[in-house]
Amino acid sequence: MADINWLQVAIGFVGGGATGALIKQYFESRKSRIQPIAKSIEIKSFYDSLENNILNSQVILTGEDQEHKFSKLYTGTIKIINSGLIDYPEFSFGITGNDNMKFINVKPTTIDRHHRAEFNDPPSLENQINSFDLVLKPFNRKDVYTFDILVTPLEGDLNEKEIKISSSHPVKWVDITSTSKIILEIATESILALGPFSVGIRKNNN
Repeated sequence: MADINWLQVAIGFVGGGATGALIKQYFESRKSRIQPIAKSIEIKSFYDSLENNILNSQVILTGEDQEHKFSKLYTGTIKIINSGLIDYPEFSFGITGNDNMKFINVKPTTIDRHHRAEFNDPPSLENQINSFDLVLKPFNRKDVYTFDILVTPLEGDLNEKEIKISSSHPVKWVDITSTSKIILEIATESILALGPFSVGIRKNNN
């Protein structure tokens, strides 16, 4: 017992406590930021009567009680990922197309049966709409939800830029391809102060 350096032990405890406080403050600060939610939107032409060898041809889809004819159809995929640091028991958002677009069908794919997507008014052959809202339950960190979509234009052609995603939650929508860049920028800009100390992560430009 006489060989124990109590001063060194005390410094270790103080240093550890201060480091723990700094780390906790760092992550609390990160959580208080506007959180990034990654998204990906892709659509491609499935059928176009103008490109078909049979003139004036149409695709016929049968609904609950009648047939619906389409000269142009697009299939696509919408994917969102919780790339932030907050778990959401419920995450509500909306998908909006321009006035020239009608959603015919949206099929969600979830991680497992404990994750689900609930629609307020789902698109269908009988309910062709250009916007709809839904709630993800839950939307935890790194959760991925995928939606297969079927859309048609009233006239002309369609592209991904005509579909927008929005939410009342304080989040920042970022493209999935740029998610890692966004996270790096957040870390690079993170500077914390605690008394006379400052802790930060800066990118090495050398």
